Amino acid sequence: MNPLQVHLIALLHELAHGPELGIDYGHFSEPEAGLLPTLDTLEAAQTAVPVAPDRPPLAAFVAHLSQLLTFTAGQLNGSVEFPDFAAPWQIKAVGEAEWSALRHELRETFILMQSAIQRRELEPEELNVAQSALTHLAYHAGALRFHIQNLRSQR
Repeated sequence: MNPLQVHLIALLHELAHGPELGIDYGHFSEPEAGLLPTLDTLEAAQTAVPVAPDRPPLAAFVAHLSQLLTFTAGQLNGSVEFPDFAAPWQIKAVGEAEWSALRHELRETFILMQSAIQRRELEPEELNVAQSALTHLAYHAGALRFHIQNLRSQR
């Protein structure tokens, strides 16, 4: 596996879980700041709050990130299926069971993406696809952490 793939896997892990164990800080976050443990602290009702006026709620962004990772892993595996890109943005509110399912799906798509990155030596264009997806994911993860902090401070 080339060094960029190793780096992409480390970034994916940091986005999902936070920096590797034993590391005091990551590339862009502190320990316990991964998206999955952060989302696990929320109740379903909190995920219905729009991230900004006239914007979708947090649950929609989680569905979007799952879709992004699934689509990108498909690209890397050579089995691209174009999803309904508008579907995640239709989510307005979810119950506890739906919220649990969305978090589980996101967790599974992180695993799917990691597998796609490390399955074989990636070509330069595939590395670009993976890096672009992780950049997109990092942008949303940071914005969601900011939104979640705002939710907590409103309590």
